[in-house]
Amino acid sequence: MTTLIHTAFGKVLSLIFPDRCVGCNKYGGLFCENCINKTRFSPRSKVSVLFLDKLIHWGIYENEILSKALRDFKYRGAIGFAEIFSDMLAKLVEPDIEKLRKNTIILAIPASKSRKKSRGYNQTELLAEKFFKKTSLPYFSDVLIKSRNTISQTSLAGRERLFNQKDSFSIAKPEKVKNKKIILVDDILTTGATLSEAARVLKEAGALEVTGLVVAK
Repeated sequence: MTTLIHTAFGKVLSLIFPDRCVGCNKYGGLFCENCINKTRFSPRSKVSVLFLDKLIHWGIYENEILSKALRDFKYRGAIGFAEIFSDMLAKLVEPDIEKLRKNTIILAIPASKSRKKSRGYNQTELLAEKFFKKTSLPYFSDVLIKSRNTISQTSLAGRERLFNQKDSFSIAKPEKVKNKKIILVDDILTTGATLSEAARVLKEAGALEVTGLVVAK
């Protein structure tokens, strides 16, 4: 219901204040193609996150245009970015899509119930839902669960982030991940603590391989 409210409110606002590109401020949409192209950087990188087998990202958070778009998406209710960011992620996996169809499922990094309620939505779930529709890979929203509330990672240093995420996820339906390859969708990777902990519990539940797929790192 809260997501519907945000969507309806966003549509009303777009009628009153037509969308401007987050990068160049021109009318016509949240993110023009020219500015999107300016944000792509090193889409595939070597694994540097514990328990992740692969890490794929569109760009880097240091890019001012991309970081502003992600902040608007995550904190300011600009859920229209889910459509745009999912296009970016779909382009990243497009070369391998036929291989992925054989034994791969999509999961999103979940949010706690309290955080989702206060924000009105979980941006990674919105992103994963759009990504699923573009790739037709199976997506499950009820498998990876946020089982322990954690404080915001933004206020913590690297080691503190690791302890903050420890034992914060659980697997509700292990049979869904056993012997599967997992694409784990998130918006931003900073230290990798969140993706690492999620990947750990997925592998303990029998996942064969976990790939982190993020908009920015």
